[in-house]
Amino acid sequence: MLTPSELIRYQKQLKLPEWGIEKQLGLKASHVLVVGAGGLGVAAIPYLAAAGIGQISIVDPDVVDLSNLGRQVIYSSAEVGQSKALLAQRYLQNLNPEVNVSSFEVKLTSENAAEFIQKADLVLDCTDNFTSRYLINDYCVSLDKPFVYAAIHAWEGLLSVCNALLTNGTRTATYRCLFPESPNMSEIPNCDEVGVLGFIPGIMGLLQAKEAIFYLAGFSSPAQGALLRWDARDMSMKHFKVDREANAAGNIFPKLNVDEVREIQVGEAYALLQQNLAYILDVRELDEFEIASIPDTLQIPMHKVPHNTASIPVHKKCLVMCHHGMRSAHVIRFLQHEKGFTNLYNVTGGIDAWSLKIDPSIPRY
Repeated sequence: MLTPSELIRYQKQLKLPEWGIEKQLGLKASHVLVVGAGGLGVAAIPYLAAAGIGQISIVDPDVVDLSNLGRQVIYSSAEVGQSKALLAQRYLQNLNPEVNVSSFEVKLTSENAAEFIQKADLVLDCTDNFTSRYLINDYCVSLDKPFVYAAIHAWEGLLSVCNALLTNGTRTATYRCLFPESPNMSEIPNCDEVGVLGFIPGIMGLLQAKEAIFYLAGFSSPAQGALLRWDARDMSMKHFKVDREANAAGNIFPKLNVDEVREIQVGEAYALLQQNLAYILDVRELDEFEIASIPDTLQIPMHKVPHNTASIPVHKKCLVMCHHGMRSAHVIRFLQHEKGFTNLYNVTGGIDAWSLKIDPSIPRY
């Protein structure tokens, strides 16, 4: 049953002829897992809570950075350096105390994904990297869970409701049906070069919330079984029908172990360097390296790595670094997949974390 305060809180949506108490109770009984509390996630979660989703779990290991605030608008300047997951939980609890919100300051990995996803009725993929998207896909498919995928690139956004159970008993396409394989190094955009205006992940996150609410309430949507592409420049929304592959349920976990990126904190990385047990491979662009760098570093921009693998030593641990850790993770996966490297570790937080925790004389940018 709805409490008296819930009847008041949700009175506007309860007045919709297609809605009513039954739909609202359905949302109240639902559990949504949100993976990522960045640009997409912070746009989606307020509307999930405001609509009355009964339980929301937020998974994100990151902390707020000043550069996030142009698009991650539930955080403030005073909260820079604090946990995104905890701040998002606090924000939602203040917005709607009727909702049960949990936060987890961890990265979704192959070790914990099944535990998190099994408990949810629906997953929102608000991540920004291919490894996490395939990981979410594979566990959602194996556990028969629907998930709402969104991604942004420059002026465009993509959206799809994946692995959703339809009224006819079939399921919609998976992420691997949309994108069978992760793009290679030359196809991965440089996150610092492409850029984004904050309203674009905001709009796509809102659409993720809309699709989650629609699905949990039993409404159909064009995003169920199609890939939607929205262009901010001409305000066009195009739908591309995508059929589910016949072997979609079997085409999962193809390279899960190879895809796993080993993380190393900056403190441990510094200790290894002091003992001459490791070296740093910096994959940022040259102009970034000139702004901020660590002495005695091997610098190869990400797009040049495929043609310079012979210059990367394999006799000791290679600590791969970029600005925050995303490009370096792409490089590690490429080198492990294509070249068989086994000595690679991703420096968590990149040069920015190094400046904050190891050497403040290194400029932040």
